[in-house]
Amino acid sequence: MTLLATPPPSIRMAATSQIICDKEDLIDLAQENLASEHDTKDPISPAQEDVASKHDNEEDAASEHEDRGDASDVESEDGVKRWTVNPEPKPKKISAKKLADNAAFDSWIEENQEALARDQRKAAIAAARLAGVDNLPAIGFDSQRIITSPREYQVELFERAKQQNTIAVLDTGSGKTLIAAMLLRWVINGELEDRDKGLPKRIAFFLVDKVALVFQQHSFLTKNLDFPMERLCGELVEGVESKGFWKETFDNNEVVVCTAEILSTALHHSWVTMDQISLLIFDEAHHTKKDHPYARIIKNFYIEEKLERKPRILGLTASPVDAKSDPKRAAAELEALLHSQIATAADPTSIQHTICKPKAELVVTYARGRPDAETELNKELRNLVGGHELFKKPLFFTTSAVSHLGTWCADRYWQLFFKQEDIVKLELRTERGLMKVSALDEVTEKHVKQVRAAQKIVNAHNFLPAALDPAMLSPKVIMLVRVLRDQFERGVGAQRCIVFVRQRNTAMLLADLLRQPEIKSHIPGIVAESLIGGGTTGSSYVNAKINFQQQNRIIRKFKRGEINCLFATSVAEEGLDIPDCNIVIRFDLYDTLIQCIQSRGRARRPDSCYIQMIEERNPDQLKKLKDAKMKEDVLRKFCEALPEDRKLTDNHSNLDHLLRKEKGKRQYTVPETGAKLSYMQSLICLANFTATLPHPPETSLTPEYYITPVPGGFQCEVVMPDASPIKSAVGKVHLSKGAAKCAAAFELCLALLKAGYLDNHLQSKFTKQLPEMRNARLAVSSKKRREYAMRLKPELWSVRGEVTELYATAFVLENPDALGRSSRPLLLLSRSALPEVATFPLFFGTKRFSKVRCVPIRGSVQADEALVEQLTRFTLKAFMDVFSKEYEATAVDLPYFLSPMDGGHGFDFRLAKSPAVLIDRKTLAYVSENEKVPYTFLEPDEFFQDKFVVDPYDGARKFFTRHRRHDMKATDPVPDGIIAPNHRAWKGLGTTHDILNYSNSLWSKARGFLVFQAEQPVVEAGLISTRRDFLDETITDEDLALKKCFLVLEPMRISPIPADVTAMLLCFPSIIHRVESNLVALDACKLLGLELRPDLALEAFTKDSDNSDEHDAEQENFQTGMGDNYERLEFLGDSFLKMATTMAIYTLIPDKGEFEYHVERMLLICNKNLFNNALELGLEEYIRSMSFSRRQWYPEGLVLKKGKTKDSRTRHSLADKSIADVCEALIGAAYLTGQEKGSFDMAIKAVTAMVKDKKHRMTSYGDYYAVYEKPPWQTAPANSAQREMANKLAERMGYKFKHPRLLRAAFQHPTYPSLYERLPSYQRLEFLGDALFDMVAVDYLFRNFPSADPQWLTEHKMAMVSNQFLCCLSFHLGFYKNINTMSPAVSRDITEYVAEMEDALEAAKQAAIDAGKTADDYSRDYWVHLTHITRTPKCLSDVVEAYIGAIFVDSEYDYSVVQEFFTTHVLPFFKDMHLYDSFANKHPVTFVANMMAHKFGCTEWRPMVREMDTDLSKKGRGGEGGTDGSGGAVAGEASEVDPPKVISGLVIHSKTVVHAVAASGRYAKSAMAKKAIKMLEGLTVDEFRERFRCDCKGVPMEVDGGVPSAEDSGDGEDTHGTEV
Repeated sequence: MTLLATPPPSIRMAATSQIICDKEDLIDLAQENLASEHDTKDPISPAQEDVASKHDNEEDAASEHEDRGDASDVESEDGVKRWTVNPEPKPKKISAKKLADNAAFDSWIEENQEALARDQRKAAIAAARLAGVDNLPAIGFDSQRIITSPREYQVELFERAKQQNTIAVLDTGSGKTLIAAMLLRWVINGELEDRDKGLPKRIAFFLVDKVALVFQQHSFLTKNLDFPMERLCGELVEGVESKGFWKETFDNNEVVVCTAEILSTALHHSWVTMDQISLLIFDEAHHTKKDHPYARIIKNFYIEEKLERKPRILGLTASPVDAKSDPKRAAAELEALLHSQIATAADPTSIQHTICKPKAELVVTYARGRPDAETELNKELRNLVGGHELFKKPLFFTTSAVSHLGTWCADRYWQLFFKQEDIVKLELRTERGLMKVSALDEVTEKHVKQVRAAQKIVNAHNFLPAALDPAMLSPKVIMLVRVLRDQFERGVGAQRCIVFVRQRNTAMLLADLLRQPEIKSHIPGIVAESLIGGGTTGSSYVNAKINFQQQNRIIRKFKRGEINCLFATSVAEEGLDIPDCNIVIRFDLYDTLIQCIQSRGRARRPDSCYIQMIEERNPDQLKKLKDAKMKEDVLRKFCEALPEDRKLTDNHSNLDHLLRKEKGKRQYTVPETGAKLSYMQSLICLANFTATLPHPPETSLTPEYYITPVPGGFQCEVVMPDASPIKSAVGKVHLSKGAAKCAAAFELCLALLKAGYLDNHLQSKFTKQLPEMRNARLAVSSKKRREYAMRLKPELWSVRGEVTELYATAFVLENPDALGRSSRPLLLLSRSALPEVATFPLFFGTKRFSKVRCVPIRGSVQADEALVEQLTRFTLKAFMDVFSKEYEATAVDLPYFLSPMDGGHGFDFRLAKSPAVLIDRKTLAYVSENEKVPYTFLEPDEFFQDKFVVDPYDGARKFFTRHRRHDMKATDPVPDGIIAPNHRAWKGLGTTHDILNYSNSLWSKARGFLVFQAEQPVVEAGLISTRRDFLDETITDEDLALKKCFLVLEPMRISPIPADVTAMLLCFPSIIHRVESNLVALDACKLLGLELRPDLALEAFTKDSDNSDEHDAEQENFQTGMGDNYERLEFLGDSFLKMATTMAIYTLIPDKGEFEYHVERMLLICNKNLFNNALELGLEEYIRSMSFSRRQWYPEGLVLKKGKTKDSRTRHSLADKSIADVCEALIGAAYLTGQEKGSFDMAIKAVTAMVKDKKHRMTSYGDYYAVYEKPPWQTAPANSAQREMANKLAERMGYKFKHPRLLRAAFQHPTYPSLYERLPSYQRLEFLGDALFDMVAVDYLFRNFPSADPQWLTEHKMAMVSNQFLCCLSFHLGFYKNINTMSPAVSRDITEYVAEMEDALEAAKQAAIDAGKTADDYSRDYWVHLTHITRTPKCLSDVVEAYIGAIFVDSEYDYSVVQEFFTTHVLPFFKDMHLYDSFANKHPVTFVANMMAHKFGCTEWRPMVREMDTDLSKKGRGGEGGTDGSGGAVAGEASEVDPPKVISGLVIHSKTVVHAVAASGRYAKSAMAKKAIKMLEGLTVDEFRERFRCDCKGVPMEVDGGVPSAEDSGDGEDTHGTEV
């Protein structure tokens, strides 16, 4: 993490047209934290990390304590919040077990330093390889450096090619094809402008020398350009030789990729004319000589025709020399023939030095082999079939192979020759050969028999196993095996090797040899294959041509590491897109300089080694080496002699001299210190500042300079990395490119100084990068808990006093039969009308429940004195008889009144004109006038039915009578099975257990004062359950069933309250508890100015356990019967909060970059901000954290005369994070409430209330666009190319842009200079689109899966918003074609990814067909299973989100266009969400956690992470430099790469069992987990427990989810969203 000092307020710099800077101070956070905002919202790691570290949190939770996060954490300056950043952490108490594991891990590290040092270097090389050439650390400003950045020379070449015909001489892998693609785009855009002016159409031709390159270059271009494009070669197209074909091709395409021969033929027949061509690109242009088609096209058509608009020419080559000729003369001839000028580096090896220079170039000698001879097998075959034309070339090869390869290879050739084809095919080939010479039938038959005999000889031959024996293999082959063994043993990480040979048979035989177990065992991990071209079939045992598809398949396996050693002919030297290698061996020497340069160019990895094999004392081969060196020197001198304007330099050469010549150079002196900023010094100053910016440890940041020719000279734009607070600056115009570059750096340094990011000594105010495991203090804990005041009663009840008017609410059961007895609604009358309250269920037994409707009655009742008195008496009587609470109170004291209702549960309340008509006045009067029902013993039988009877001496005993029992007397014993009473007299000695004593609960002493009649009626009754909580859905029939008993009524009190009223009164505690909870929640909403739907308001404030957010854990302190808790609403509100604040930031702060946007948004939505704002508002008091309590539901403020006292608890314990979560849940509730009317306004008000920040003061959705000011770049007139792009995408996507430039910006990669089209990169739009897409995905899941818990929703959202899916979506939408980038690494990644996806999609469609479906019914989750794709280009997912942001802005913030995009393009992949049930579980760390917990039942394990000693890499190196004569060829010693410094280990029962080293904790844990999976997945439970001495008590079970792939390592790029 990085700290940024807040710049002093006295020096601010406003944004100008040339300098993009901040309007406001920036509080910087670690970029690692910005990658996933959830990290700042909750210190617990994301879902993938959470499980693995869960028990650590549990151990520490008891000791964690932190001061309340209130306003003291914030400094307020003009309303801007300043959060505390990384104070020193307070010491924690750590459990003894954790201390022991930490000590054991530290001890293990100390004991294994040497091995860790090696791992550290391996990880460094792996990180460099993964980063690609664009991200390799920069070298200092020294005199030897020619190219500052791989992109810089591409920009310069591109600019040159726009001005004149150019031959780009660049080394293999330097991105020549990208320059061609950039020029194609520029030329076609110009053509579109010309067509608008009425000029005729012209198209571009990309010409190649080989058929295979047609496929490759077409594939690259179609994946990087969105123009119609055709590929033509003899193997592909029929009818190419016709005027109609070419007319159709011309009309339907902008680019044609073809072999030169095809275009030459078309020009010859005038099917295409030169004036129809806008651009000719010659790939491998060094072939332009003699009668080559390249030369014929130029000489016969380009030169001869007099054209007003001649095609522009771009030649691409690694060297202008293609023969054994004078390089200087050859280069001059090439220039003359192509009418172009060579543009190259001043030193032709300079670019190679920065891009693909091998770390070591070695020459290996081998002994001279035996002279050409024949093996016995070869002699037999020669004698038999030597005269056959079919066998002449094979016999010639095998004879020479004895010396070149050895006897084993020579004989092995024949075994493969006859194995590859069956005898029938050989016979047919023999017959066809003889037919050509008109042979007689008997001659043909004889030859066929001889072929059969030859096959028998080969089949009968005794082929010995291969061995490193000079009698079997040549010295050259034996040396090759030794070199490979040495390189593969010493190399680190994945090896990638090419061995260049001259002949196809040699390549195939050597690959076959390396597959033999006896030879393969000498070379660890080698997997060999041959890569050859088409060639002729005569001498090859593979009697068929190798096509491009087969070549491509082999190359893809090579990229994926399934093959790591290619034996290749010259086909691999040029053209084919072969991945960077770290071992390149010339088994057979090259013949020309260009072969040397091209083959050496394949060694592009940082640890690469280029090895040339020559025969001892062979003067011819030594001469080849010397000639190549000499010609390279000549070529270098030729390049040095080129005019300065044709050299590519880094613009640093002779800068002092150039600056002395330039006028207008500037210098700035800092007044306070005298520090001076000069043009020259500004480059170093800016480089030093850039190095301090926050960045992942495995990358190195550098400024990018883009120089453009302008009137008067050159102008440069410097573009800073995303983390920079000032993004770019444009310098003044200068005559030289070097001075222009210095001018841009000077302007940016000046802006940094004035904005306070450089101090008065021109030093960066950013501190050094801290370990990324540290977090800014924007999070709050879910473990730390505090006591807060708790509101028990709503504000409505606080109004007491004289009663003049009453409002009624009826409590009605929707399913009254569920209660099990007759009942009728109850009326609650209050001084103010109750707001609408949500319905809720009451539970009356197993599967028996009824919803309670709280029906507000229209109108009010004028409260006369009599009515008030009756209501008061009834209410107090209900409390006394039903709930055993006798209060001393008058009407003035009561907050509400109860009344029986005159009507049933089915009453149509629309008929009630006033509450007065619903009050059961008769019952009210009777209850108020009678303390109890009189009883004389003489009542008829009907009297004893359905009465509510109360035991006046035992409040727990209340009964419903059923009927009189004439067959029983009071002195009869109580029948068996009747539940005994709890009073002491019944349990005392001498008490007769008869019905009379059962009915009398007086204590023994009191019994003497009261004597009850022995002769009185016996009544059968039901004992009412004392349970009053009917909100708990776990209630069973047994819990509430009336217990049968027999009573006499004289000791009892017959209540005047009717039984059906009592039945509803028994439900009243649960009803009033839920109603009051709802009213309290609505009080909070009123405090915030929100009118929420009542049920949603209550849900948002309901927290039913201490660890509600841990769905896979047993809930702690779970509170039953509280209804839905806030978690689903929090999931929804979190996403809307992200979207709303993102829209506000995008709208209000137009001149900041994505990095600052993340910071600004985090300050708004972080849990600490929500938590503190909630405390300021007092929201913690309103949270419902306690379930129903039978001692808390009573009214407050009444004097209790008799009965148990009220529960005095008025505080509750809440975690900080729970309070923040409630804020998000409130936003979710507001969102759902507003959506009923199709409005976001309520949710936006909630966001404003929760974040309390000037950056979000919107109260309605329209407020966002109302303050949006369209930037000039958006509204500027679009050019033809931009309009054409908008039209094409409108056809594909269904949305037509009003502002085509906005669409264009959505596809501008950060590496593409803004000067070209005066457009920003897509990053701001991507920031906006990410939040919009996150919201629409969450909304879909929330609505369509109403019963899914938040964990399920989160895990399935992860699939939707993951980089993996969005890259797939970008592929399906064709967005990859539209990306404008200047990075060859990005273009290469896109090309490789799209090729992999095309194969995967085709396989998925074929699988559907095989299953009896149509191809269109392929499984839409096929992208999840692509485990072999090594890298998903993040830019593909970025442009999807940027496009969403662009259509949103272009539509004037119309959210429906986002929903339409989601419905049309995303939902087809997610019709069956259960396909993605295991998506989240594929993360390696999660998988290990599940495996340990569920498969093995082990609890004594822990993932450990440590920062390694920075000097560790020096330990165990064995001294400086290489000692093996390799010149430092060992990959692990690449000094250019800073070694990663974080180690992660898996500790099981105090033993470190597996470890990994990486650049960060996150990557180290992921790598460690992958190793752990490999180690653990094959173990049974018993094997695990024996191996690790595990005796844990966990119960093993099956693990859900598949083995994770390399893709699932959890880059913070695989997912978007704040809660994931």
